[in-house]
Amino acid sequence: MARILVVDDERLLRTLTVEVGSSLGHEVFTAANIRDGLALARQDMDIILLDVLLPDGDGLATLESFTRLPGHPDVIVITGHGNADAAETALRAGAWEYLLKPLRPRELKLALSQAVAWRASRGEAAPTRLRHPDIIGESPALNDALEQVREAAASNVNVLIVGETGVGKELFARALHANSPRGTAPFVTVDCTTLPETLVEAHLFGHARGAFTGADRARDGLLAAADGGTLFLDEVGDLPLPVQGAFLRALELRRFRPVGEVREVRSDFRIVAATNRDLDDMARMDLFRSDLRFRLRGMTITVPPLRRRVEDIPLLAAHMLHDFCLRHNLPRKELAAGCLEALTAYAWPGNVRELAHALERACTAAGGGDQVFARHLPTEIRIDLARKRIPPTPCRPSSNRELSEPEAARRQDPTTATPLAPSEQDDSGESAALRQILVEFAPPGNAVPTLREIKAQAEARYVHALLEACAGDARKAARLAGISRGHFYELLRKYA
Repeated sequence: MARILVVDDERLLRTLTVEVGSSLGHEVFTAANIRDGLALARQDMDIILLDVLLPDGDGLATLESFTRLPGHPDVIVITGHGNADAAETALRAGAWEYLLKPLRPRELKLALSQAVAWRASRGEAAPTRLRHPDIIGESPALNDALEQVREAAASNVNVLIVGETGVGKELFARALHANSPRGTAPFVTVDCTTLPETLVEAHLFGHARGAFTGADRARDGLLAAADGGTLFLDEVGDLPLPVQGAFLRALELRRFRPVGEVREVRSDFRIVAATNRDLDDMARMDLFRSDLRFRLRGMTITVPPLRRRVEDIPLLAAHMLHDFCLRHNLPRKELAAGCLEALTAYAWPGNVRELAHALERACTAAGGGDQVFARHLPTEIRIDLARKRIPPTPCRPSSNRELSEPEAARRQDPTTATPLAPSEQDDSGESAALRQILVEFAPPGNAVPTLREIKAQAEARYVHALLEACAGDARKAARLAGISRGHFYELLRKYA
């Protein structure tokens, strides 16, 4: 028996879920909003049906809050306003399924039965312990990626590892290889960005003696060197297009012909590829073969950027400090409180690689001291953090003079304002165009409002005017606005 929770503001759907779930022998709980749903979900739920538009927020925005709960429930997203982009967002965020309303009893029964069977199959065998000494961290985002590594290591399918530059894709590839049945066989790395354009095939497939100028003896290629093990294609998006066809054939048949040879050579290798580029976009622009892309993507592992696993930064930093000091025979160092705060506040566009370089620089600057301070961090990082601490300067009228009579009249009665020529300037140099914005949108002496503020003001006026026109009938107002009732309630609370 499974514990099922449905979080939806429609009573009919909650009733339907209770009836269907109970008929399958499960215990069903209901909630009409996110707050109550999260409170119930903490009571060890197995399956959660989560609506998108709820009275107190967006279900998709809180999806991770449900999936990260101790019981790791499987979440089925349900919505009456679905689209392809929302479905992709939900599935990438960890949703088990994405269903559109109205839900029929048979469809709901099938979805619940499959989700329960899925959880049962996952719990049949205890997962093997994954060895990954070089991958540091305990964040949920990192654990999700490591779970993908565990699943991939148990099979022999080709794997594509995707992620931004510097996230450690090669470390994940090595962990996958080490935990697979091929762990004792060779792990051969091919850096596709450094392959010489004229000799790519010779490097990959090998060559016979005399096959080209300088080939004084026969050499095995990298595919042959990976026999029985793993061939890691780093930055596979840079593999030259002319070679991709020949490589695809070798990948499908595990046979290839060295340059200058007549006979074919066999090699039992497993492909693990990595890229920070979008192979789908490259395929659409004819920069990467679609058939090769499909072959490489037997399974996909997404390595999270460092900004999604900020809670891992203290562990990573401590590990890197210890390793660097040990390698360079420096006294053991610890991070000062201000330095750790700076590390967690920075966005790390270069990810773990940038963090490692920054800490090496800080250790070197700290010298024989036993603490690393924020002052030791690279200047570029300190400048970035300082800029974020300083609020933007508001754009205000620069003159303290009294307003002229025509200008005062315009500010008191914006409806009578007339556009001024762009070339007009007052004594302070304030442009006439800026004065016109102040006249129309801001009270005298106030800053020019942002576009977001103007949109919020217009939205608030619209929502309250529409509700008043509908005599307080929120259902009718939501229908006229073209949004769900839950979304309309959310706007009312926002602009109450």
